[in-house]
Amino acid sequence: MVLRPLQRSDLSAWRQYYQQVECSSNLPGHFDAEAHFLCGVQRSQLQHDNDHLLLGSFDAAGELLDQLNLRLQCAHARSVELRWLHAEGCPQRRQLRASLQALCTFLFEQVGIRRLFVLLPPDAGSELIVTLQAIGFEREGLLRDHHLDAEGWQDRQLYALTAPAWVQRQSAQN
Repeated sequence: MVLRPLQRSDLSAWRQYYQQVECSSNLPGHFDAEAHFLCGVQRSQLQHDNDHLLLGSFDAAGELLDQLNLRLQCAHARSVELRWLHAEGCPQRRQLRASLQALCTFLFEQVGIRRLFVLLPPDAGSELIVTLQAIGFEREGLLRDHHLDAEGWQDRQLYALTAPAWVQRQSAQN
């Protein structure tokens, strides 16, 4: 598993990946995914509030397995929101745990992030939640009417992992 920023040279691999996502998701018609991808590649950084970092998770053969979008919610608090490309917030199951493990190692140990969180719809798949909890994420609550989409205001479940919890978990496993 290799986790690295997506680049313009990844566009053809990304297009193949996105076609799979498009078939399995109900993305809004106005969503221009390729423009979003290219903007994300152009502006990828985590330095200031609301900065985004677009990462790709690749297998040993160089196939793109997942696209991770990180948003630095607060530079001072070093708090980052994890989003997946999928509208439902539920990534492909291939290598999910390995992607999250690599992401947490990168963010907590190299970038110096203090808190990583994800907002999921109340009906998010139990497999995703089990995987998040296996990595160390804990459910912190339900945010009522937090997300506005074409169907109206939607609730979101909040799952988070902090750097101290990550370090403690890693030292316990070694």
